[in-house]
This record gives sequence, C-alpha cells and structure tokens, in this order.
Amino acid sequence: MTSLTARHQSKTDSTDLKQARRNMELDRMAGLGTPKTVSLPLSQVARLLIDAAQSNRTWLMDFADDVVRIDSDLYEVLLAYQELGSDLRTA
Repeated sequence: MTSLTARHQSKTDSTDLKQARRNMELDRMAGLGTPKTVSLPLSQVARLLIDAAQSNRTWLMDFADDVVRIDSDLYEVLLAYQELGSDLRTA
C-alpha cells in the first residue's frame, strides 16, 4: 500500500469510528443503546452511598429508581436483616 493510500485508509477508518461513536451516543440518549455497567467491590459502593445519604446529596435521588444487580446471597442476607429490623421495632 502506498503512503497516500495508507493515509486515505487511516482517515476513512477515523471517520468511520467517529460516526460509530456518534451513533452509539445518539442511541444511548434515545434509550436504545446498551447500558454501560461497571463492576466494583460492594465496600466501595456502600461507603460512597452511605456518605452521600448522610450528606443529603441531591444527586442520589436522581438514581433512586435505578435497578442494581446484586448476588442472590447478598439479597437473602438483606431480606433477613430487614426482617430482623422490623422484628426489633415491633418488640
């Protein structure tokens, strides 16, 4: 491939990539894109959420209806803890 052809191909690839990113962002804004997820330790999330709740951060309410995924084991522990808490309040 000649230098000129290589530069043209590189420019075409760059334009295609920009267009793909633009389309993905438009899909995301329209609610059609695949949601992005991040995996991190629960300890990090819990610490930040506790601080935000104690500080009455308004941005926390923006995510109040968002769905989060947790392990089924943690879910069972949380349900048991919730039940224990309600038992202690009624005693």
